Amino acid sequence: MEHVLLIGIGGVYNYGCEAIVRGTVEILREVNPQMQIAYASYNYEEDKRRLEDCDIKIIPRFHVKKWSLANIIRKSLSYVGIYYSLPFDKTGWLDGFDTVFSIGGDMYTLSSQNRFDTSLPTFLHKCQTKGLKYILWGASVGKFEKNPKALKFFSKHLPKIDLIVARENNTVEYLYSLGVGENCELAPDPAFFVKNPTKKISSHTGTVIGINLSPLSALYEYADLEVAVQRQSEALARLIDAMQCHLLLLPHVLSPYMNDNDLSYMRLIYAKMPKEYQSRTQIVESDPGFVGIKNFICQCDFVIAARMHCAINAITMSVPTLFLSYSEKAKGMAEFVYGTKEAVIGLTEFENTTAVVNKLKNWKYTSRLDEIQKFDFTKILK
Repeated sequence: MEHVLLIGIGGVYNYGCEAIVRGTVEILREVNPQMQIAYASYNYEEDKRRLEDCDIKIIPRFHVKKWSLANIIRKSLSYVGIYYSLPFDKTGWLDGFDTVFSIGGDMYTLSSQNRFDTSLPTFLHKCQTKGLKYILWGASVGKFEKNPKALKFFSKHLPKIDLIVARENNTVEYLYSLGVGENCELAPDPAFFVKNPTKKISSHTGTVIGINLSPLSALYEYADLEVAVQRQSEALARLIDAMQCHLLLLPHVLSPYMNDNDLSYMRLIYAKMPKEYQSRTQIVESDPGFVGIKNFICQCDFVIAARMHCAINAITMSVPTLFLSYSEKAKGMAEFVYGTKEAVIGLTEFENTTAVVNKLKNWKYTSRLDEIQKFDFTKILK
């Protein structure tokens, strides 16, 4: 493994995706300092800017055009009941790579509408046919039972992968339940290995709670985002009263798509809060990236996070972190870090202020961060 390609994310405007890229580079450099690592990006110019200090080659990612002959034929056949998957990406540019890492941690799960996308797995299988090793990296997988077509597709596809590196034990257990665990290893999420900036000493008085809420997670639990905004703004006001605290709103994804943009979503929540609560609430507006937002996280006494990589970011800054769960991955990651699922609360249960306050005021969980960061990746990658 000397010439590695990272592919699968939409862009590092998602700080979690940025963390996966940065952490993976750190890990692979430990495995082989001479390794050549490239990341294929649909957002070449922006990602190049955001990762300019990262020791990685960024290359433009190309895909099959919507009106290509292959796509037209595929769509036409679907009208007569013949379905097949077509990868987004061409494969003619893969010469020179020996290994491809799928780094989209949630690409092998169902969407909030229980949909799934076969384009990336199909492309990666094509990489295998060209002689590349195919590693599913830092992933959560499933569950697929709410979509029988997805279950059928992935039950056939997952055993073909050369190596699945799962980031939490719920995924490992699920893969074994599908009979797919033989090619699976458990290892920490790459985000745990991103280097921290020099920690700033917080000068605040009183309790500060960092909050990360996302529209993507809300779509899993609420009928629509308007309902979610109203209920979550009310929950934040109650939390301020109950904890006599200030809130720091921590966006972790600044997507061009509104239904995936934490900053836009939390601005709406902030706007719904009464003025007296707005004065005790601040939003991080500056787009500092995964590393930069650590300087805000370390000002917090607690963090409550819907985005899993925001939670990991806080854990690496030694801030007690309550996971807001909308899927299995939060439960699995909380158990991986704290040794218990008690550091999790359901996304809609966040409206239960008494339950949230009880968790925070009776916090007794110690993270395994030191142990996690000592993990030896050479034993699974060599």
